[in-house]
This record gives sequence, C-alpha cells and structure tokens, in this order.
Amino acid sequence: MTIQNIFSSGLELANSLVNSDPLQQAWNAIENHPEQTSLYNVTKLPESNCTIISFKAPASMCSQIQGKQSLVNSSTDSTLKKFEFLCNKKNPSFSVNEAAVSLFSQQFDQLDLLKTQLVQISKTKPTKPTEPTPSIIVTGHCLGGCAAMLFSFWLLKSLDSSKSKRLLCITFGSPLLGDEQLRQCVSKFSTWNYCFLHVVSNKDPTPKLFQPPGPSGVYKPFGTFLLCSASGCACFEDPDFILGQLVAYDSQSPDYGQILEDFKLRAFCNNSFKFEGEIDPLQASIKTQLLAIGVLLPQQEPSMEIKKLIGEMKSKHERKVITQKKKVSDSDKKLNEMKMNMAKLEWYKKDSKQKNIGYYDMYKKQGNPSDINANEYKKKLMNYWEDSVAEVEDAPQMEGGHFRVRWLYGGTNYRRMIEPLHIAEYYKDSGTDYITGGKRPKQFILLEQWHMKKQEEDKKKEEKKKQEEEKKKQEQEQEQKPQASPSNKKREMVSAILTEDSCFWAHVEEAIILCNLLKNGGSTTDAEKVAYEGKLKEFEAYVWDTLKNYAVSSEIFLGESSFMRWWKEYKGVTADLSGTLLGQFMVARTYLKYGVEDLVFA
Repeated sequence: MTIQNIFSSGLELANSLVNSDPLQQAWNAIENHPEQTSLYNVTKLPESNCTIISFKAPASMCSQIQGKQSLVNSSTDSTLKKFEFLCNKKNPSFSVNEAAVSLFSQQFDQLDLLKTQLVQISKTKPTKPTEPTPSIIVTGHCLGGCAAMLFSFWLLKSLDSSKSKRLLCITFGSPLLGDEQLRQCVSKFSTWNYCFLHVVSNKDPTPKLFQPPGPSGVYKPFGTFLLCSASGCACFEDPDFILGQLVAYDSQSPDYGQILEDFKLRAFCNNSFKFEGEIDPLQASIKTQLLAIGVLLPQQEPSMEIKKLIGEMKSKHERKVITQKKKVSDSDKKLNEMKMNMAKLEWYKKDSKQKNIGYYDMYKKQGNPSDINANEYKKKLMNYWEDSVAEVEDAPQMEGGHFRVRWLYGGTNYRRMIEPLHIAEYYKDSGTDYITGGKRPKQFILLEQWHMKKQEEDKKKEEKKKQEEEKKKQEQEQEQKPQASPSNKKREMVSAILTEDSCFWAHVEEAIILCNLLKNGGSTTDAEKVAYEGKLKEFEAYVWDTLKNYAVSSEIFLGESSFMRWWKEYKGVTADLSGTLLGQFMVARTYLKYGVEDLVFA
C-alpha cells in the first residue's frame, strides 16, 4: 500500500487552537482563580453555556515537590482505586505521581459532589433553539494540571457522551502525570485521549518536574501537546518525541497568557514558514513544525541529528497512516464479508423451514449439500467474532464500556444465529452438559453478559423516564386492557425471529437425555428419578415462559424438530400432562396457532 501526498497537520492544528475560544477561556479562568482558597474554582460563561473548572495548586507546593518522582500504584492506593475503570486486561494497574494523588485526595469529597453537579448540568437541555448545548472545560496550571487530568478521567466516566458535548481538559505547564501503563490505558479510550490538550513552553521547567535527568524516566505523556517556543507553536502526539522536547532553559514558569496573545497576533498576520524546493509535503510539514518550536533554525542547514529526527518522524507518520488505512480497509472488508455470511445463513434457515425440520436439526443431521456451506459460514463468523470479543474484552473494563449499541446488536444477532449451530455440532457428537460443563465458548458467554447488562441499563432508563412523565403529567395510570401477549409486534414477527436464548437447543437436548434416562433407567434410583422429573418440570416452566414472551421462534414446532421429538419422549414418561400449562397447550395442539393468532397465556 503506497501513501502519496500526506502531510503532518500539527502546525495547522496549533494555529486553529490558539485562535479558539476554549484555550483563552481556560487560561482566563486560571488567571482569575482566587489565591489561597480551594484547589478548584468554578466559572460559568452564560453566553456560551460553558462551565469551567480550574485547578491551581499553591506556588509553594510546586517548588517544594521538585525532584520528587515517587509513584503510587492504582492497585494499592485508596484514591487511585476509584480510577480502576481505566485498567484493561493487558494493563491491570498503573502508577501516578504521589504528590498529584495527595493533592487530589485532599478535596476528594468536594470533588465528588462537584462531579455529580456537572453530570446534571451536562444533561440539561437548552430551553431555546438558539441556546448552545452545555459544555465543560477542565483546566489547570502547574501541579493543578495533574489534578485537572485526574478529575477529567473521573468525570468522563460519568458523562453520557452521546447526549453531551465532549469534555475538554486543557493544562498549562503541567508535570507529566503517570507511567507507561497509564498512557496505554488512556490510549485504549480513543475518544478520551483526544480530550486532553497540554500547552507547554520550551522555557517552562515544570513539565519535567518529576522526570529525572536522561532517557530513563518512567513518566510518559498522553493526549495532544501544544509545544511553544519563541518561534511559534505546533501540535504533537508522539510520546517519544514529546519527551525529547520537554527541555527547560529558565527557572520560572513563563506567562502563558502572553504566549497565547503573541501567537494570536502571528496567526492574524499569517506568519507561516515555507521551504523552497521541498517537494515532499510530509517532510516539509514536519520541518515547519520543528521550525515553529525552535528545534530547527531558519535559513540554516539541518544538522545530522536533526535530519535523523526528521527521518524518524516521517517514518512514524507514514507507518501510522498506512496502519490506519489498512486497519479501516481490512475492517470494512471483513465486516461486509460477515454480513454476507449472516445473510446466507438466513437463506439456509428459510430452506430448512421449507423442509419441515428447522435449521438447528438440519445442520445437526448434516444430510444436505447446503450443510457444507453453512459450516463454512459458521467457522468464518465464529473466528471473526472471537477476535472482536477479545478486542473488546481487552478494552478498559469500565461499566458500560462494552455497550456500543450497533456492535452489540450485531453480536447478539450473531450469537442467536450461530450458537444453536455450535450446540448442534456438540450434541451430534454425543456431548452433554453444554452449559454447566464448561463447554460453552467464551465469546458467547461474554456477548450474552454484555447484552443482559445493556438490557438492565435500558430498563432502568425506561423506568426513570416513565416516573418523570407520570410526575410531570400528574395523571393516573390508564387501565390497560388484557393483551394476548407482551408485544403484538413480537407475535407478528415470531415466525422469522431468532430464538432469544441462544442456548435454547442445549436445554432441549438435556431434556431429551433426561427422558431417555427415565425411559431406560432400570438402574435408576428413586432419588435420581425424582431429580430427573424435577428438572423436566423446570424445563417445562422455562419453555412456557419463553412462549409467553414470544421469545422463541415458531420453527421449534416443525414436525422434524428436536423439540417435537422431546415432546413425544416426554409423553411416554409422564403420566398426566393435563395438569401443566405447557401440557394443555401441546395436547390441544394450540401451538399450531403460535405466531399466527393472538393467544392468551395464563
């Protein structure tokens, strides 16, 4: 794959940022932060409907902690345990500077209350069409920047990103917060990583406050860095490059307000850099960025060291672009292939229904030429979703982190379509105890768990919404007429749906095994017989519950299905079927109306 006409946009992004309102608003909030008061201060900007939380540590504290590089781990520190949602499978813990954690924990209770208030603000809907959506900026200077970063993580976890503007965290001259594990954890939250903007002057000693001399430092940067020099400014994201540029020449923090004003004026005057004769757009854009931050000097031939740096930056950027394009291309290609495989299995399912057997039992018998193709589709889908589930499982384990709605919807359909085929294969080879015996693939277990959690969340939201509507309208609940089922729409679609419990057929197979044990159990003890009968009664109740909720496909009643086979076996080992609801339903052949007519389930 070749990449042509690519360039690095760090200079353009920097010019855009220095002219943006949030950057100036953040610094104004820091400058107006009351001295010798709370660690944080809240500023409201009614005209933009923006709330700014500024963090500012006493200057004496910043000077006192110089050279204190000690780290505390999230697995042992009580405050950092609140941030374990950042962890993932590969990085079960991370470390943060002890002074930063101490500063944050001093006002933990107040910050917890502030977090709750900000979440409520983010949910506030504009009362007028012209009123802007609520936005939140968290900012901090010096050690206050570390506190701002920690608070931003904590707040991001609670914000509903689908219903509010993305939080922006802007720090000025802040020390690096944590180690490589923290950086990797944050990188897993792709959208969160871009919420952090760090403004750093090459004259500011504070960003390297915790970093010991030399390249051996454990602190690593994350987010976007707006690096500034007397020549200009540019944006960078490569952590290795950023670390190499955190070199301070002065002993006092520069005036970031003045820096922003200077850069605004330069952008207004269109003060840009050009390289005559440079035909490589990527190399030219990298040179302009290095010139802007003072690494490369105007009208001077780059040294061998600078040329090497440019080559490394160019190579990294090209690899990043190629990797991203290939990843998107491969992902789109695989996704389309999986959609086609699912569509082909839908046709397989329809074909099996026409044969009066159902796709579960047709696949289990493996007596049709189409079974070979179905097996191939199944393998491809299982491999694809095994990788997808593993990728999501490796993502940060915050509550709700797996619930990308479209992805989870696709995974649920896949599980309901494919797991029955996997069960058919398992029991065809005389398998037993699929669910309880640890034979169920992990991908199906996790997809089901995530789906159930999503359902619980949706249910809570729906209940809360109903309560709010009832309170607002102050109307009594209207009487409901008895309905034939929880959902007429579900009843109408039941012939085409995938059975909601993807382990339904495993329950059927185990029920058949129990019937055979009772039928042929000459050596079965009375206690075992009672236990088998009890399990079959539980299976009856389970089937009746799925029928009441129209949660099972009507194809289970096809003449050649394993379910009807169970029913025949069950009639032979049960004395009285009229005493159960399912028994009455089956004996009266009411199942023939299932999914066709409205039925009254007791």
